[in-house]
Amino acid sequence: MRRTTTHLFPIRRATVLALAILAAGCASANKRYEQGVELEQRGRPADAAQRYIDALKKDRTLVDARARLQDAGAQAVSQYLGEAGGYESAGRYAEAADVLRRLDDLRADAGAVGVPLSAPADYDQRRRATFDRAVDQAVNEAAGAVARRDYSAAVGWLDRAVQRWDPTPAARDRLVRTRYDALYGWAQGELSAGRYRAAYERAAQAMSLGGFGSGDAEALQREALRRGTVRVAILPVGARPAVRDTLPQDLFGELNDELALNHWNRSPLWLDVVDPVAAGREARRHGGARQAIDPSTGAQIGRQLGARIAVVMEIDSVRRTESDVVTQRRTVKTQAGADTAYTVREGRVETWARVTWRVVDAAGWGRVADQGTVTARSGARFRHAEYRGDWHTLQLPFTDRVLFAERGQSNNRETTRELVSGLSDRLGREVYDAVLRRIE
Repeated sequence: MRRTTTHLFPIRRATVLALAILAAGCASANKRYEQGVELEQRGRPADAAQRYIDALKKDRTLVDARARLQDAGAQAVSQYLGEAGGYESAGRYAEAADVLRRLDDLRADAGAVGVPLSAPADYDQRRRATFDRAVDQAVNEAAGAVARRDYSAAVGWLDRAVQRWDPTPAARDRLVRTRYDALYGWAQGELSAGRYRAAYERAAQAMSLGGFGSGDAEALQREALRRGTVRVAILPVGARPAVRDTLPQDLFGELNDELALNHWNRSPLWLDVVDPVAAGREARRHGGARQAIDPSTGAQIGRQLGARIAVVMEIDSVRRTESDVVTQRRTVKTQAGADTAYTVREGRVETWARVTWRVVDAAGWGRVADQGTVTARSGARFRHAEYRGDWHTLQLPFTDRVLFAERGQSNNRETTRELVSGLSDRLGREVYDAVLRRIE
């Protein structure tokens, strides 16, 4: 018997929890019901009906909420119809249509909890007529906004008509034509104001509508691209001597090759990137092979290459740390037969590097318009031998001679590969993003 009672404990706990949840749901439903009664007494039947709907969603057994929803809902329907009629009499069909949409939403919500709210027999015909007049008003208002060059307002009217007033196929055609006029006019305005990227996007939106003079929008888009494209000189990554000496010798060549082949030769829209070979050649003429180029010199090189913008990049910080290092002392004889010893060290080396990039206004004599940093990290195993004298004088087995001859080479190759991969991807993305921010 004890065993049976023990097994009943989880069942009892689950039952208690279920009852607690049910009680909480009932309390929440009753709270919404009480709010509905209060709103109904304050003469707000539509809000009251929504509270009754919320109560019934939580507890379908609330008979009083169902009855009150029927009454408050009927009052709300009558109130909505009267409000819409007032707007219609004043010629404000957009407002009238929005009121009828709210009426539709209330009827749909009430029907979802099993309380249908009736409307007049001619409601569907009245609704269609009001929506059609609202769409006509939207087209007229949008056309007026286009004439005033208030293109945002024009598109707002058209969006409202499409999203809320169920336009007929014929009305949709008018809305699309008016939208094309608004977007094309908007694109023209942006082009005249020198906001070429915005002009390009508005023209693309106009073209997506199809027909309606899309050839004109395409021509405008090409003109925006022609005027807005900026020539950029991106100069090779360099470093100051103190930093260069701490990095693998082949890092600069591989990093700049990777950037040139897979980033600078694949420039995005709006950027005309100077041939990386030409940029590198000009940089070397100013002393920058692996040497850092300052913003002033970068601006000068940019001007010589016909660029409006120059980008200079420098590896300005490097950190190398060793961990899990194990040292072993090995005895050996020299070629002359003398006893001596050398050390074999192995472990893991972590290399962290940071590149600072600067976007320079070539016409501004080195003014830095934007800048940022990217970092990359590499980890590699190392194993090499150390000797205080000339290791060539030692009687070494071939395997140990390799530890001297190739000291650091294998982990340097791995370090270079990982750093190049991490730095090039981030530089390619961030430099392009920064330069594109300079173009409106």
